[in-house]
Parts: sequence; C-alpha cells; structure tokens
Amino acid sequence: MNVFMDGMILYLTQGLTRAKTTNKRLIAAALFASCIVPITVYMPHIWLTSALGKLFFSLIIIYMAFSFKSIQSFIIQWLTFYFVTFAIGGALLGIHFFLNSRVEFDGSTMITFSSGYGDPVSWVLVCVGFPLSWLFTKWRMEQVQAHKMKTEDLYNVTVSFDGKQANCTGLVDSGNQLIDPISKKMVFLADLHVWKQLLAEQDLEYVKTDQVLEHLEELSPEVQSAVRVVPYQGAGSLGQLMVTFFVESITIHTNEGQLKVDQPLLGVQQHDLTHDQMYQILIHPHASLKGITA
Repeated sequence: MNVFMDGMILYLTQGLTRAKTTNKRLIAAALFASCIVPITVYMPHIWLTSALGKLFFSLIIIYMAFSFKSIQSFIIQWLTFYFVTFAIGGALLGIHFFLNSRVEFDGSTMITFSSGYGDPVSWVLVCVGFPLSWLFTKWRMEQVQAHKMKTEDLYNVTVSFDGKQANCTGLVDSGNQLIDPISKKMVFLADLHVWKQLLAEQDLEYVKTDQVLEHLEELSPEVQSAVRVVPYQGAGSLGQLMVTFFVESITIHTNEGQLKVDQPLLGVQQHDLTHDQMYQILIHPHASLKGITA
C-alpha cells in the first residue's frame, strides 16, 4: 500500500511540475520511498528517522524520480512533492477525525474523544480516502493552473459607443479570426453584461439575429447606423450570421500602456461567455497588445 501511495504522490508531483521522466523511474522511486517504513519499524533510532534524515531521504526520492536538470527545477519538484503529500495527508487526517471523533458538551466545554490509529475503520479510510483525496487534489490543481492560464491573458477593457462607456474584463481569444468581409474590420465579441451598459433596454430586445432585420426601423437612429450583420462559421456548424455594431473605440489597458482600437466591430453574444463571469468580452488576437493604436 505504501508503494502504491508513494507512486501516486510522485505521479501527481510529475503532473504538476511538468517534469520529464519515465514510469520506470517513478516506480523505482516509489519502491525506494516505501523503504522508510521497515527502516522506521526495525531501526527506530537510526538517523534517517529524524527530521533531517527524512529531508535527506526525500531528496534522494526526487532525484531518483526526476533526475537533476537544474537547482531551481529540483527544488520546485521537491517542494511540490511535500505539498502534495501534506495536502492528501491533511485531507485524510481531517476526514478521519471528522468521522471517528466523538464530541460531548459538559456545560460550556466541548470535549472530543479519539480512539487512536490502527483501527479497521482507519485502514478502510486510507484505502478509499487516499485515491479520492488524490483525485480531488489533482482536479483542484488542474483548475488552479487553468485559472492561472486564463488570468494571464485577461485585461481591463473600455468600450465607447454612442457617448456611453462600458468597463469590463476581456480575454484574448486566439481562436477568433473573424474579420468583416466588407469593412475588413476586426470583430470582437461581448455578452449582455457589456451591452446592457451601452444600449437601451428596448434596443437590446431587438438586436437578436432573428429579430434585428424585422425591427431595424424600431431601433434608435444611432443604433441603426451602427448595426452590421457579419457572416461567420463556428466549429462544427454551418455558416451563420452575427449581429455586430460599429463602436467608437475599444481600449485595452495593458501593463505596457493602452491599446486603442478605433471603430472596430463588436458582436452581440446573448449568453454569458463564461459561467463564472471571469470575462465579458473576447479580444481579437490581431489587436497586438503592445500599447499602440490599432
């Protein structure tokens, strides 16, 4: 069981650090790591059972699993190994005490009782809880990495249209290559969070693709002059039409300065671009974020 647990911890460490290794190295490192158990049982007074000895032992484990590329990468792998171990071990310990601790109240005092370690329930918890804790830790770290990748491409954006301004968060969408075939303008895409700041409620009802042509005359003159219908083709779908507007400008605030795109087309997305409202506008990748005017 210890070999299996050490192997899963090393495998998760490899996944988080993107270290290049082989399954043979991971298995060998897991076998070596599990040797600390018989050493602790049969030679409890050896220096390897001390805190300093265990730190040295873990360095050998990381070296066996991932070899040595550089000091920086080695330290990152070593610290990640301990982070994963503590995360999974802490989850198991918390669940163990949550399920097996008895709590009583004596007046205003709360008293807890623990039956200790090594009972059959705790072994069942390890057998079942460790894989679940491992999967949960892996899933959460992947979510954190995905979130980090998104936030690295997020920018504060200001949209100006008909004398109004909408402040929102934009994501650079590398997959968006949409260009209006007539005006040759880049097409950005914003959800209703942005358009509610720019259009009147009545106009907002008429900008849907299946209604804009029928109700074009009912739109305000400023909106009528700005509206454009652009053909596009999404992944796995046939040609469709998108309602867009010529806006005065879209300003992207970057660390290098402000990128102002004059009179681009901004499309209408009827639904949220993301369920967590992390961003509300998709930035065209051709708007090079160098702090210049496009």
